[in-house]
Formats: sequence, structure tokens, C-alpha cells
Amino acid sequence: MVAQTSLVSRVALYTLLVVVLGVMLFPFFELAATALRPTADLFAFPPPWLPTRPRFHNFIDVWRIIPLRSYFVNTVEIAGGTMLLNAVAAIPAAYALARFRFPGRQAVLYVVIATQMFAPVVLLIASFRLMSQLGLLNSLWGLILMDAATTVPFTVWMLTGYFAALPREIEEAAILDRVGRWRRLFDLFIPLSMPGIVTALVFTFILAWNEFLFAVTFVTDDSKRPLTAGLYTFVGRFSTQWNYLMAGSAMASIPVLLLFLVIQRRLIAGLTAGAVK
Repeated sequence: MVAQTSLVSRVALYTLLVVVLGVMLFPFFELAATALRPTADLFAFPPPWLPTRPRFHNFIDVWRIIPLRSYFVNTVEIAGGTMLLNAVAAIPAAYALARFRFPGRQAVLYVVIATQMFAPVVLLIASFRLMSQLGLLNSLWGLILMDAATTVPFTVWMLTGYFAALPREIEEAAILDRVGRWRRLFDLFIPLSMPGIVTALVFTFILAWNEFLFAVTFVTDDSKRPLTAGLYTFVGRFSTQWNYLMAGSAMASIPVLLLFLVIQRRLIAGLTAGAVK
């Protein structure tokens, strides 16, 4: 009886896992199926689950219809610049908040996390006026600064926990050896917190890679558009070219997937360490 109950429980668990996995993978299946559909399948009713005649040429047509290479280059520059700005601004700030004791420190931490409560759309008009006054509209630097401004609080908050969790004895030993603050940061804290730093910066890179609102608002010059705004070209007023949109989206996802494959060990180590701490 116990064995039968255990078998039923395992079957129910595996069934649930298969259902959950199917729900999670269905968007990727639909993306791939739509990317391979010929135009006629897009208007068929009822729509076929699989393309009647898979059209791999859709992936080539995307490069011909829009300047996809330029969009890729712009997106890499924006995401990479945002990640570098986060590293320059967030690492020293997190180190100071984690290891220094000064009046208002806790309030600063609360203000940092409170900034994440505001959706970017709330600040869109003010941000647009600021970018216009600074002459940064239709500029990659404008998008880099805006993406960095919205992601630095997350990076600071995350890295503050990593720096605070390091044993104080390590820093005290360095102080006894007359090691300065900046050298302690670069020689001790950054190497020891590298999994957390990599994790935070990777998430920053992905957020900047996928950002759409600022890109479509601040950039009207086609040569300066990132992928998200460039692929929006396929969304028309009266119709949407779903096959080309999905094909472009699939290709836009490849660099992020490759990034995960390259740094997955550090990323998993960083997430695990963060969970333990």
C-alpha cells in the first residue's frame, strides 16, 4: 500500500513538472514556429500550430528589410556601456555602504531601494526634457546614462550585501598592514566578491539589452536604434509582420544565451552565495 502511494505521488509530481515545463517552454515554441511561418499562415484561420511550409528564408529577409547589423552593434555598445558605468559607480558605493559607518547610512540604503519602486514610465517626461537639455536625444550616450541610472540602485543594493558579508577580520588585517581603502577594495573585496559582481553586472547587461521604453522614446534616428526599437519597425498601424518580428527576436536572444553559457559557473556561484548570505 505504501509502495502504491509512493508510486502515485511520483507520477503526480512528474506530471506536474511536465505541465509546468510545457507552460514555460510554450512561448519559445511559439516564437520558433512563428519565425518559420510563411506570410499566408499568419492570416489562416484557425492558425496552424506548425508552419505548413517552414520558411527559413525569414531569418535572411530580416537582415535585408532592416539594418539589423547596426541594431546589434548599437545594442552591444549600450548594454556594455551601461554595465561599465554600473561597475564604476556601484562597486565603490556598495563598498562604502557595507564597510563604513556614517550618519544616515541606513536611510541611504532605503532611498536606494525605494528608487526601484518607481516604474521608468513615471519619469519618462522629465527624463525626456533632461536628455533634450543635455543634447543627448538621438544619442547612444543618452540611452547608456538612462539605463545606468535605472539599474545602478539594483547593483548597489545587491553588492552591498556581498561586501557586508565578508569577514571583518580580513579588512582588519589589511588595516594593520597599513593598506589604504582603495587598495583594500581592489585587492580584497573585488576578488572575493567576484561571483556577486559578475551576477549583478550580467543582470544589468540583460536589462539594458532588453530595454525598450527609453530606446523608442529618445531615439528617432534609425542608425542609432538598438534592437528592441529596431524590431518594433515590424509592428505597423494596421498589421504586424509577426514572422519577421519573431525571427529578429530569436536572433536578438542568441548573444544573451551565449553570454549565459560562457559565464554560467560564475553566475550560479554568485546566485548560490547570495542565497546563503
